[in-house]
Order: sequence, then structure tokens, then C-alpha cells
Amino acid sequence: MADWQDMNLAKATFETMCRTLDNNGWHYARDDEKLRLKCGARGDDLPIDLTLAIDAERMLIMVFSHLPGVIPEDKRLDTAVAVSVINNMLAHGCFDFDLSTGHLFYRMTNNFIESQIGEELFFYMLMATCNTVDEYNDKFLMLGKGMITIGQFLDALNH
Repeated sequence: MADWQDMNLAKATFETMCRTLDNNGWHYARDDEKLRLKCGARGDDLPIDLTLAIDAERMLIMVFSHLPGVIPEDKRLDTAVAVSVINNMLAHGCFDFDLSTGHLFYRMTNNFIESQIGEELFFYMLMATCNTVDEYNDKFLMLGKGMITIGQFLDALNH
């Protein structure tokens, strides 16, 4: 369990995170007990589900986005390959794919050990997550539905 100093820093970091969203006109559901908030954004083609959280134990800021749908079993190996290729290209954050359930997430983290995090970092993490998810969510959806092959998916990344 986090000691009182770590917990105070975690709570202060959570307040900065909420203030960042407030100052940028975002609407969200706040859970002060879990130091977590949920919100969403509208991408070019699909909605973007967002969860922002503070992990007081590990002193982490976490931004998650659960991509829509569940990848069918017959498309999971192709999706795992696509995730691996894309993750190799990303500078920040990564996609996480649960091969057993077919759920696909995007995740970005940053630590705040002995740090006071400014609003700029939260806004960067939020916007980078939205941009990355928006770039790939439709491609993953088409791959999962069999509308494109893994070859077509990978070819599209090279253009």
C-alpha cells in the first residue's frame, strides 16, 4: 500500500488531471476513491472510449482506450501480428491485445515519482491517445470483420 506521502502526491496528481480536462472543456465521470475518470471523444469515424487513472502504488499515470468490439477467434492471430507491427512503429504508448478474449486496448503510462506533473503532460497523453486510437481503430475493426486481410492491413501502414 502507498504511504501517506505517496497517496497525497497521487491525489494531487489526480486533481491536476481533472483540472486539465476541466480547463479544456472535457466532460467526464470522476471516481475520487479509485483516482480514475472516464470520458470519451469522437474520432474521424469511431467513438473513442477513454479511462484516465492514477496508480498510487506504482506512482503511474495511465490512459487506456478500449477499442470497440471483440476480435473473433479466427482473426486473433492476424490481429496479434498487426498489433506487434504497429507497436514497433509507435513512439509513445502501445496496443495491448488479449489473445484469449479478443479485447484490444491502447495504453499510455508515465510515472510521477517525486514529481509534480503539469497540465501539459496530461493534455499530451490525452491527445496522443486519441490520435493514435483514431488512426488505427477503424483498421483493426475492418481486420477483425474480415473486410481486409492482414496483408492489406500491413500494406496500408507502409503508405
